[in-house]
Amino acid sequence: MRMSRSKMSGVVGLRGRTLAVAATLAFVAAGVGAGAGGGVAGAGVSAKSSSASRDTVTYALDTGDDFSWILPLLNQTGNEVWNWDVLEGSWLPLYAVGYSAQTGIDYRQSIGESPVYSAKDTTVTIHMNSDFTWSDGVKVTSADVKFFFELEDAGKHTLGNYLPGLLPDDIKSVSYPNAYTFVLHLNRSYNPTWFTGNQLTWIYPLPAQAWDKTCATCTVGGAAATPSGAKAVFDFLMSQSKAHTTYASNPLWKTVDGPWVISTYDPVTYATSFLANPRYTGPTRPRLAGYKIVSFTTGTAELDALRSGSITFGELPISNASETSYFKSHGYKVEAWKLFYNEAFEFGYTSKKWGPLVKQLYIRQALQHLVTENLYISKALHGYGIADYGGVSAFPDSLYVSSKLRTDPYPFSISKATKLLTSHGWVRGSNGVDVCKRPGNGRHDCGAGISKGRTLSFPFLYENGTTAFFEEVSAFESATKKAGFGITLEGETYNTLASIAGVCPTTPPCNYGIAGYAGYMWNYGQYQNVPNGEDQFGEGNYWAGGYYTAKAQSLIDAADSEPGFSALYADENYISKDVASLWWPLEDTIAVVKKTLKGWALSPYGTILPLRWYKTH
Repeated sequence: MRMSRSKMSGVVGLRGRTLAVAATLAFVAAGVGAGAGGGVAGAGVSAKSSSASRDTVTYALDTGDDFSWILPLLNQTGNEVWNWDVLEGSWLPLYAVGYSAQTGIDYRQSIGESPVYSAKDTTVTIHMNSDFTWSDGVKVTSADVKFFFELEDAGKHTLGNYLPGLLPDDIKSVSYPNAYTFVLHLNRSYNPTWFTGNQLTWIYPLPAQAWDKTCATCTVGGAAATPSGAKAVFDFLMSQSKAHTTYASNPLWKTVDGPWVISTYDPVTYATSFLANPRYTGPTRPRLAGYKIVSFTTGTAELDALRSGSITFGELPISNASETSYFKSHGYKVEAWKLFYNEAFEFGYTSKKWGPLVKQLYIRQALQHLVTENLYISKALHGYGIADYGGVSAFPDSLYVSSKLRTDPYPFSISKATKLLTSHGWVRGSNGVDVCKRPGNGRHDCGAGISKGRTLSFPFLYENGTTAFFEEVSAFESATKKAGFGITLEGETYNTLASIAGVCPTTPPCNYGIAGYAGYMWNYGQYQNVPNGEDQFGEGNYWAGGYYTAKAQSLIDAADSEPGFSALYADENYISKDVASLWWPLEDTIAVVKKTLKGWALSPYGTILPLRWYKTH
């Protein structure tokens, strides 16, 4: 997943720069699609096959990204998607996502078998694949799941993906009938599609036989059996994950059940090397001896590294899209990497000054009519983009996307935007900016909190430093002027923008009209497969500037509870039409891959999968 920095809290799903479906046949099909790009078909090798080759490759993280958290329990600072992607190669989640070119869980690569729901969807029974083994020879069992829950319960408020009411709060108790089965007893009925995709994917079996201790020299075993002991174990593991200089030498990080084990780590440059785990027993064995990840602080540096030939798998900045012909002629394959993410600009709903304006649905609708997504994609993004008309992009063939999110509910039209404003009592002022002439709360008035003579103006904070993004926001600003808006563009660095928009509405209220980050706002993947919008648009959120309506919340709750996809689609459709955020086209990543590298796939979640990579010579 291509996130470069989270918003200030680091909660799962945050945007970046560039945030028991099993019960239905449709969902199973969604998780086992064929690969793309290098062609996954045939790339896998049986766990009983020969060891990996001596080949190694180098993968470049997106500009600004760096692997800096190793424990598969991520705190708020470390909770970044590139950290998940890397550490999941060493510690496997119970259910794997992103191992195919389609959205959903890939049960073929998962430790957990298809979950069984019973008792009106209040009980979930999970059988584990008994083939998986830790690198010390110990089997991966339900005891490792129990250890996970002990730590999760003890440290949940520290974790970046925790929100009140979600895992583990929605589980009353867990029973462990045998070494390869555990049963979740839920606090109420949940939609199996939602619970599997957005809760079971959080679970990581952890090596209790190596990690259940409270200090480096302490005896292992039984420490996490009590709440206080579990908290001490949790704190110890967290402290070790913060100790970057010991990543390559700490024996904790050598006990893995995934295909890769860390070999070297540079705490300054974040360059990290992994070697194939010779005792990996998953269904697909590595065909590489190892791989290396590298980081770059600027797009120019990454581009130079690609040109030098030192990068096997990298990414080309959109601003350098014209370079594709060069790379194609110099031994690289170049492909658009389309993502199952969401790009949206936050409205400052809680702002005392600008909130009364953006709280008006007709104003948000008018603004949406002034976004011309297809033009932005074709011109500013050079064709590397995907339409986004709601809480998730219109990703091809995904069961999670309502059919109504595949067409623009507010097509570009300056005349329609203008009509919406004039019909609610706005009149063009002498400086070209509309002025409220009909204050009040009536159906055709300006709306609550908008006084007579108030101008239709507010600041639009955007992330600067990206040519393509500036072209998009400039085109939008030009269109808004023609409709009567007085929007002021204020370019900010990412860190400055995050310090303003990333902390509201809690402290302080949102001090902007619109805030927009380059690349995308929200990502879906390991911790959130089903885009019901609860974290982004649910009550208490601050990923959407404090957006809340009782209707949206009821639809989000229904998507969590009612089986199937109908409630999810109703939820998506409402949030889209309500313009909860300003919908914006989602920028593709441009993958640049050496033609000698095979087995690679462009996951909809942006996941890197070196497990399947191999080289030809």
